[in-house]
Amino acid sequence: MSVDTWLARITRMDLLVLIYFIASASMILSPFVLSVTMWLIPALGLFAWQSGQVWYHPRLSRRALSLQVFDRKQRPFLLLIGLFGIILLSGFQTEDWPYWWERLRIRLPFLVLGLSGMLLPGLPERRLHAILALLLGFMAMMCVGVGVNYLLHTEDILVAMQRGHSIPVPRNHIRFSMLLAMSLLGGFELIRAGYTYRWKWERPVQVLAILFLFFMLHFLAVRTGILAFYGGAVVIGLWYAFRSRRIWAPIAVLGGFGLLVWSGYHVLPSLKSKIDYMRYDLAMYQQGEGGHYADSGRIVSLQTGWKIFQAHPLIGIGVGNLRKEVNKVFAEDYPEFVEPLTPHNQFLYVLAGTGIIGLVLFLYCFYGPLLFHRKEYAPLLIGFYGLVSTTFLLEHTIENSIGTGFVTLFLLLLLLRQRPLETA
Repeated sequence: MSVDTWLARITRMDLLVLIYFIASASMILSPFVLSVTMWLIPALGLFAWQSGQVWYHPRLSRRALSLQVFDRKQRPFLLLIGLFGIILLSGFQTEDWPYWWERLRIRLPFLVLGLSGMLLPGLPERRLHAILALLLGFMAMMCVGVGVNYLLHTEDILVAMQRGHSIPVPRNHIRFSMLLAMSLLGGFELIRAGYTYRWKWERPVQVLAILFLFFMLHFLAVRTGILAFYGGAVVIGLWYAFRSRRIWAPIAVLGGFGLLVWSGYHVLPSLKSKIDYMRYDLAMYQQGEGGHYADSGRIVSLQTGWKIFQAHPLIGIGVGNLRKEVNKVFAEDYPEFVEPLTPHNQFLYVLAGTGIIGLVLFLYCFYGPLLFHRKEYAPLLIGFYGLVSTTFLLEHTIENSIGTGFVTLFLLLLLLRQRPLETA
């Protein structure tokens, strides 16, 4: 088969699967590549693609030419764009323009991928499952590497963990754990749907990969990832319980979580070190000596965010002014803390920056897409919202480029799956 013949068989959805796999890997390997792939997604919707025509001059797709922005089917994607608009509208309050421009740039994926959702056709279920299977395999390979590195440097890593460090992973341990949690939810979706690409041996391999990643999630002992996974799992359990009237499902998940944490504390040195350090950190905070500890800084960041909100309850201090105001509050009220931190809670971050009005708009824009799929909820979409909502309680997730990429890419993917299938 010639190269041209092979390329001619590639469809738009084939390219979308490839782009999503590259983007997922880039979340923990290369922010630059992640940025590039996020611009390729709207190109798939904007330009026509027809199998059998490999080399041709680009032309706009029929969907792009006939786009009706305010059609009801486009409302979930308009709401995603609204998350960019909130930052844009906050510009009228801005005094610290560089910080506002940084916030606007970080939220740009909501605009780009919101428009992409309007231009792309519905995503077939097998394409979604192919992406999830690739993610599951990729994260299993990454975790094998992490495990091997741990075995080679066990003593040094355990000593570092006693000082508050995490087990080394590619780039950022929090983002790594979030992608690990998402790959687990995706793995359960593959088992639920009975997905295989071609061979019978794929099912047992999927099960083994899920069990391995489940172990690694707890072994790495990153709280954000562990709680995010269980947040998603509990929400899926509640959804199933509501549909089937089996209230034991979410209770079993919570009970299993408690049992696993208790068992892990007594079995896994990494989890024990992490929990012991967290307890020590909180003890230092209670004694007024938490200025050099991570958890103490997070607690003070929440107190700072609440103080800023109380001073500016309606429209907030302005997103562009938030860092400047946080620095001021830390200098006046918490001088013992070396590094001022913006609120480590997405909801409180929005509340301090844009007030009650901004928070209401944020909640509507982020959770609003669920309102348009009440009769056809997919468990993975529900679980993803549970996962992200949990991270929102622990981090300002979408106030950095990798977190924003994570949320927008998977949310777009799952919303496209909800869209009725039709020709591009």
